[in-house]
Amino acid sequence: MDSGQWPSNKQEVSFMRILLPVDGSEHCRNALRFIASRQALSPEKEATVELLNVQHSIPEAVINALGLDSVRKASQDEGMKVIDAMREDAGDLDVRAKVEGGEFAPVIVREADHMDADLIVMGCRGLSAMEGFFVGSVSAKVISLTKRPLLLVRDKIPAGAMRVGICVDHSDYAHAAAEFVVNQREFFGKDAVFEVINVSETEETFHQAVEPVMTVFEDAGVPAERVHLKGKVGDAICNYAGEGKLDMLVIGSHGYGNFRAAFMGSTAMRITAGCEVPLLVLKA
Repeated sequence: MDSGQWPSNKQEVSFMRILLPVDGSEHCRNALRFIASRQALSPEKEATVELLNVQHSIPEAVINALGLDSVRKASQDEGMKVIDAMREDAGDLDVRAKVEGGEFAPVIVREADHMDADLIVMGCRGLSAMEGFFVGSVSAKVISLTKRPLLLVRDKIPAGAMRVGICVDHSDYAHAAAEFVVNQREFFGKDAVFEVINVSETEETFHQAVEPVMTVFEDAGVPAERVHLKGKVGDAICNYAGEGKLDMLVIGSHGYGNFRAAFMGSTAMRITAGCEVPLLVLKA
C-alpha cells in the first residue's frame, strides 16, 4: 500500500527522503526514534520518512485456497498493524507507510530506488550480535545490493548535535562521503562537529588522504577538523570512537554488488563489529 506521492526535490524546499524498513522490533523502533530526534533539522531541509514493512511471500497453494484478494488484504492488514504500532515513536516526522511482499532485501533496495531515497536507515542489535548480524542478515544483503547511503543505528543513540567522524583513505569513496555529509549536514544537527579521520604512520600519507576531503568541506563553508590516528586501522578507529569522542562513524564500502569483497574485509569488519556508535555506510 502506497500512502502518497513523493515531493520533488526540484521544489523550492529541499527534502531528505529516508527509507526505514520496519518489522516491529525494538531495534526498528530505536532507529525511528533516532530519526525523529534528528528532526532538529532546519526548516529548509525537511525530512520525509517512509516506513516500509515487507511481508513474506505467500505460497501458491495458500493463494489458490484463499484467493489472491484475500491473501493480499491479509498481508496489507498485517503490515499496517506493524507500522501503526510504531507511529508513536515518529514524533513530528512526516511519515509515509507502505507494505510490500517478497524477499526482504531486494524489496527494500527496489523501494529505495523507487522513492529515490537519500538514505536507508536500519536498526541493528548492537555489539554482541554484530558478527552474525553482518554475515547473513537482511541488512548485510541490503548493503551488498544497494548503491545508496545506509545508516545502521545501534541500541545506543546520540542526542543533540553530533560529533561525526568521516574515515578516509585514498579511495574514491572519501570524496563521495564528504559530499554526502555537507549536502545533508542539517541531519547531523545544527552544531554538529565533523572530523576527517585517517590512520597512517606518516604525516605525508595522512595529508595525502585528508586534504582532498577537507577541500570539499572548505568549499561548502562547513568547518571540519583533521584527526591523525596511528596503528591498525580498525583498532585505532574503534578505540577512538570508544573513548566517547564520536557519535557517528562514516565509512566506505568499496565496490557494488560484491558483498564479500565490499564489506567482509578485516578493517571494515573490525569497525562494524567493534564500534557502538551509529554507522553510515557509503559506496564509492
